Amino acid sequence: MDAPTVTLRVPPLADHFTLLRTVVSGIAARRDYTLEQVDDLRMAVEEAAVLLLRHGDGAPLELRALITDEVLRIQLSTNVTSPATVVDRSSFSWMILQALTDDVSTSLDGTRASLELVKHRRRNDHDSEAQG
Repeated sequence: MDAPTVTLRVPPLADHFTLLRTVVSGIAARRDYTLEQVDDLRMAVEEAAVLLLRHGDGAPLELRALITDEVLRIQLSTNVTSPATVVDRSSFSWMILQALTDDVSTSLDGTRASLELVKHRRRNDHDSEAQG
């Protein structure tokens, strides 16, 4: 069976980033991510959305969350005005994304730019004790 996927499209306005953060934090909380990890994902989604919005052409911003037992993959994408580099890997924003996620990557397909954020679920000390 394929891993469950949640998809959400929002208008390209910062006012709608609350929806993106809420969806991601809800998914992570229900998958038993730590509070710190949930907060990291919320901040990373906001940062990624801001980066894409800066280069967007007015098309909706799409979030796709691929949910597995131990990994949450969040892909944010939108159409961009120019197929130039959306993310400068030496920028402060890129450093923030790297600090908040276990892996971050970018892709460009024509004028469709995507950022993928990956977070592995850490076990709480309580979880480890219960299994041990």
